[in-house]
Amino acid sequence: MEKASASHGLARTGMSSTEDSNCSSTPASDFSSKGPYKHDQSPARMVDHEDFLTRPDIRGDDEEEIEAEERRRRVKVSLYKQFRRDIREPLSEMLGSALLIIIGDGAVAQALLSNYQMGNEVTINLCFGFGLTMGYLTAITGGAAGHLNPAITLTNCIFRGFPWWKLPIYVLAQVVGCGVGAACVFGIYRNAITAYDGGQRQVTGPLRTAGIYCTYPVSFLDLPGRAMQEFFATIVLVFFVNAIACQSSPHLPYKLPVEWNLVRALVLGLSLYGIGASLGWQTGYAINPARDFGPRLVSYMAGYGREVFTTAGHYFWIPIVMPCVGAITGQLLFDFMVYEGEHDNFVTNPEVAVKRLKENVVGSKKRSEADIEMRGY
Repeated sequence: MEKASASHGLARTGMSSTEDSNCSSTPASDFSSKGPYKHDQSPARMVDHEDFLTRPDIRGDDEEEIEAEERRRRVKVSLYKQFRRDIREPLSEMLGSALLIIIGDGAVAQALLSNYQMGNEVTINLCFGFGLTMGYLTAITGGAAGHLNPAITLTNCIFRGFPWWKLPIYVLAQVVGCGVGAACVFGIYRNAITAYDGGQRQVTGPLRTAGIYCTYPVSFLDLPGRAMQEFFATIVLVFFVNAIACQSSPHLPYKLPVEWNLVRALVLGLSLYGIGASLGWQTGYAINPARDFGPRLVSYMAGYGREVFTTAGHYFWIPIVMPCVGAITGQLLFDFMVYEGEHDNFVTNPEVAVKRLKENVVGSKKRSEADIEMRGY
């Protein structure tokens, strides 16, 4: 009677006793989706996927070699990404500096070599301003500060907490970038320069072309006048740069959002145009050591010789030294008269500034939180 009742129950569920026996004897792991051998009912072959990757006793030599190769590939990719992150900032600063010179010196070359038929002082000043705009945008897009000027980088180290260990890196990137830009201009206009001067590279004289690359003063200006011209023009530049940068200060009743970098860049370019149009005639308004020294080195190597350093009473040092002195002076004046921001310095808060200066000079190579957040590591 019990057997009949059981058979009757199986019949109602639509299953035979044979099927029931088969179901009860099937291992539960056979229906699992785990493991590379999920269709094999052999217990020795039913392993977890994680065990398959980590236990060498259940893998063959081919699998181990594949995994080792994959690990090597990942290490290479990781090192490459790290290398790109490390060089991205200085390379962006270098590229921005190069664009400044390509556009600016290119305008000088086009105007001079065409006997001012294809350009003049207005187009030259406009192109230097536009070159600064695009150079700045390019640099900040790559994560750089967009200084494009060693004097500006120096003042940011002294007054704005920019890391001192970055100073030589930025200066080198700016000088090399400006040199690369001048080399590009020479390569593009080499035939035109030769047609203009007959192959005789001249720093002085009626067919001089050295002024394409770097700055030279007018002949009537004496040494103090040359130094004062660069000194004062750089002070004005620093005022403009600070006025633009401080528009995002939380202490202002209004502020320009940081996202409006295009507006900042355009105003910065217009500022340089204004300096060139008003203070640029007597010395060529270098106001940037890298902008003058890098292209001057290129002109020396391009065949203009030592005269690029000795002419005008060894004028070459003035565009290097005086912009730095002018930038520091301008920053002192601006901070004393105008600045009220988040960066304390020895003008706004001497005690805090001295402490931070010691930390930067002695301690130093620790990255700031902002720098780590920007880089992502």
